[in-house]
Amino acid sequence: MDFLMNSICGSLYIKLPAGWGIKTLNTPAQILLIILVVLICLTFLVVIIGLILSFERKLLNRAEIKALQSRKNLTPTQKFILAASSPTHSNQQKCVIDIWDTHKSAEEVEKVIALFEWGWGEFTNENARNMAYDCLERGYNTKYKEYCSMDASSPELVSKYSSFQRGLFEKMKQQYPKQGMLAWDLVRALSVVGGAYMGGAMAYEEAVGIAFEACKRLQENFSSWDDMVNNYTLGYQFWRNKKKKDRLRYYKQLKKTWIYDISWDTVLREDEL
Repeated sequence: MDFLMNSICGSLYIKLPAGWGIKTLNTPAQILLIILVVLICLTFLVVIIGLILSFERKLLNRAEIKALQSRKNLTPTQKFILAASSPTHSNQQKCVIDIWDTHKSAEEVEKVIALFEWGWGEFTNENARNMAYDCLERGYNTKYKEYCSMDASSPELVSKYSSFQRGLFEKMKQQYPKQGMLAWDLVRALSVVGGAYMGGAMAYEEAVGIAFEACKRLQENFSSWDDMVNNYTLGYQFWRNKKKKDRLRYYKQLKKTWIYDISWDTVLREDEL
């Protein structure tokens, strides 16, 4: 304790009397000195914390201003597409799936391309287009349709899918008998065209055209953002073959931001792309 007080006082250029120590406190002046040193230290800490918080507020304000500016530049249809693709943003590679030049640096573009190749294969326009339309027309939902067309206890299905996946199929049959895991496929289509556009393999017009079609189908088959994301989560868990809710949690965090200010019933217009 004596060493600590000596160090603090030394840093503040306060010279303590010779032979001073905590055990030698026996006069009001010495006690007052201790109180003074403590108050100075506390004041110093409060000032430092205040400066840190002030700097943090400035950064947050700048980020909010930037977000507001970008938001003003988006049409309602573009905002809807951005919100529909947002459940995939929790990806650790920070691949932004929206299609409005959110990432521009060479390093960010490299991450987008690497992520695309990991998930979809060759980074070409032809492959991106094929993958996007496969999600729109077939996707994982063909597995659900196959399950519904067969006896759930058939040896083929038992060997092909895990008990967890078969349980998800049953859950889909109860909650989404017509849709299956359609939201998973449609949001993945947004991911494909988003990554292809951001990396330079697909032109903006082609990317938003496919995104527009996916979002129209989402509106036709689901009743709200929550409904869409809950269905998407079932598909995500099927793909991972485990109970994962990290993207659902991320969506709930995003709901507190301006991303989901856009109404689910927004009229989507091609002239707003």
